[in-house]
Amino acid sequence: MKRIALATCTAWPKLTDDDNLLIPALRQLNIEAVAVVWDEPANWAQYDQVVIRSCWDYHLNPEKFLGWIENLEASCISVQNTPSLIRWNADKRYLRQLRAAGISIPPTVWIEDREEISAQEILEAQGWVSGVVKPTVSASAHNLRRVFKDEPLFQVTGPAIIQQFVPEIVSCGEWSLVFLAGEYSHAVIKRPTSGDFRVQCQFGGSAALAEPPAELVDEAAKVIASLPDEPMYARIDGVDCAGTFVLMEAELIEPVLFLGLGNAARRLAEAIVGRMS
Repeated sequence: MKRIALATCTAWPKLTDDDNLLIPALRQLNIEAVAVVWDEPANWAQYDQVVIRSCWDYHLNPEKFLGWIENLEASCISVQNTPSLIRWNADKRYLRQLRAAGISIPPTVWIEDREEISAQEILEAQGWVSGVVKPTVSASAHNLRRVFKDEPLFQVTGPAIIQQFVPEIVSCGEWSLVFLAGEYSHAVIKRPTSGDFRVQCQFGGSAALAEPPAELVDEAAKVIASLPDEPMYARIDGVDCAGTFVLMEAELIEPVLFLGLGNAARRLAEAIVGRMS
């Protein structure tokens, strides 16, 4: 029987409830899957494949995480998503490439390495009332901050980005469209709690199964087609702004995939087996 390592973190040593659904789904396909913490000692060579799942702390030590990925690659250990795609997706400056490929993203200002500037200076120059500051390496809204033109100065040190605030996130919610083996699988609509703009569950946000308009699925598929490599799994997060799909993030490293919806766990398990062969 082939063995799969589902890589996780110390906070979730036995995986999240969502990712745990993969274990019985893979067992039905004659694959043994076990949870392994990515930054603890382990014999990774004993596994036929390492699938990145609940590694939700990678952004706190990105050099160590990417070094681990590089070591797996150098040891010819199969990793999904692929190491090249993980490296590309680990820094939000990938959004520049997607924008150049014709993908709509919020109006964005890039703050380069060691550059220092106040958020209000950018808001004033761009004519924005509000913006969202993000480190270029981040996950789960870590160090995400909404800023306003008329509040006290907030200094930003690069590398970072500041994007014009998209009010539809609050009024309409944010779509998460899940693709498995390059094909659209399912979607949820995420909404922030009252008084917040962050849709993540740890900040009170909610997520519900929903059927997106066909146009949104087509636009998300264009994002998938614009990636440098086809992902085994991907979550494309974006907002419907008056009929235009505006990409917020292409989540290719450790996104929640809502595997409890429909047969998603089985579909991902089949994609894993497909990549093994």
